[in-house]
Amino acid sequence: MPANTNSVDSAYTSAAKTDLQGLELAEHHFGPLLRPTRATKSPWTNYSINRLQTNQKYRTVVSVPRKGSEDDSEEDESDKYIKACVSQIEDEMDFEHGALQKCITILCNETVLDDEEPRSTDHIVRIYSPTAPMYIDVHFKYYCRSRRSEVEWQYTLGYKIQRRPSATASNALAIKNEIKMGGPEDVYAYNGWQTLGWGCYDDSYKNYGERGRRVEFGRVELHEEGVMNIREVLFGELEKPAETDSEATLAYHRSLVRDIRLLLAAVGISYDVACTDDESDHRPYELMLEGLSDKWVARGIRNACGLRLARDAEEERKGAMERQEAKGYDDDSEDD
Repeated sequence: MPANTNSVDSAYTSAAKTDLQGLELAEHHFGPLLRPTRATKSPWTNYSINRLQTNQKYRTVVSVPRKGSEDDSEEDESDKYIKACVSQIEDEMDFEHGALQKCITILCNETVLDDEEPRSTDHIVRIYSPTAPMYIDVHFKYYCRSRRSEVEWQYTLGYKIQRRPSATASNALAIKNEIKMGGPEDVYAYNGWQTLGWGCYDDSYKNYGERGRRVEFGRVELHEEGVMNIREVLFGELEKPAETDSEATLAYHRSLVRDIRLLLAAVGISYDVACTDDESDHRPYELMLEGLSDKWVARGIRNACGLRLARDAEEERKGAMERQEAKGYDDDSEDD
């Protein structure tokens, strides 16, 4: 829930009364930053004021005790998932605990539980870059409900990069209004939003009731340029090694895959994406990102990061066959 206006004003006052500007101001409030870029004073000052005011207006994943108050507020269940998911990324990157968690601000979280599992969620989080005066907003909308003879399921996952933050608190309602209502493929078509992925079951009039089948549609729409933009904003540019250096090439691809997994982790999605054929893809337990057995989300993330495993082609073929069988079975049932 948003804090009152006085809290936002106090955040601005806190930034102003230090007489610090630019990177020094950011380090004072949010340090230690991770290899921060030496931008001019204005971008870092705007970033700092934006982050201070937005954190006061909404809430961060890692709570910061405020003067005169005790940090004994009850932690939201979704915050626990986010902290756990992001903590895993921190461990993999050998970062200090909380180094990435403290960069995440919850702007909107409308979640309905069904026996402790999410039935629906509409989630907007912000990842403030620990290296540059920029941030990424991530939106995740999800619905999954089992009925007597069918399962309703769909989700959309998108992001928006802001390279020039304003020196004002963000407005979650204004951000929600940027996102278009409509089919999963079209939600992030405007206002600088980018689609990371989406999935759903066929909800046509033929596919309801006892005759309904789980006909899956979905796609990872991330591409190489988007991956590199995300990497640059969060952790700076990553130099591509020579293809002859297999060890460095694997580390390069693993870093890019991890960057995308951080966007998922920021909205409470833990998806372990294999980077070698000896590793396995582990999909999240609480949320369904794929409607059948094919782990196409993991494969799509790998593809966007320039990584193709030897098994991917065969798994893609089997996944296509599985989806076709679901459609074909449905068609056959109509003839009975």
